[in-house]
Amino acid sequence: MRERDMDDTLFTIPTAPAGPWDQLTVNEQAWIEFIRVISCGSDPKITPKRVCALRELLDAG
Repeated sequence: MRERDMDDTLFTIPTAPAGPWDQLTVNEQAWIEFIRVISCGSDPKITPKRVCALRELLDAG
């Protein structure tokens, strides 16, 4: 296996939606609100531990 084929990245940070709030899709608005609610209005730093915890939380339902 070549080095370029090996990728140990846990996740990819998506780009932020561009444009004013009213130009976002309903889905994009809902995700932004969801993240605001679960982070108590803060802007949490994305870490592998937090991503895993969020995945576990979402998969639990």
